Amino acid sequence: NQMTQAFEEGKTSEATQIHLKLFPLFKVLFCTTNPIPIKTALELQGWQVGSLRSPLCELPSELKSRLKEVLIELDLI
Repeated sequence: NQMTQAFEEGKTSEATQIHLKLFPLFKVLFCTTNPIPIKTALELQGWQVGSLRSPLCELPSELKSRLKEVLIELDLI
């Protein structure tokens, strides 16, 4: 990925900028127990990932809205 490649090439400033751009995504993907946010993000992108198994439950609507906002901001949906 671009961030890792930039870092390995010694372009730490570029790697930092990429990390800071993606940080809101990192934060929202770990807002609750995995794999709930990951599966929700994939579904928002149109992937068929199946339902969550018990005892996991759907991502609360306010967190799903925030996840969708971040995905839109990063042009991922």
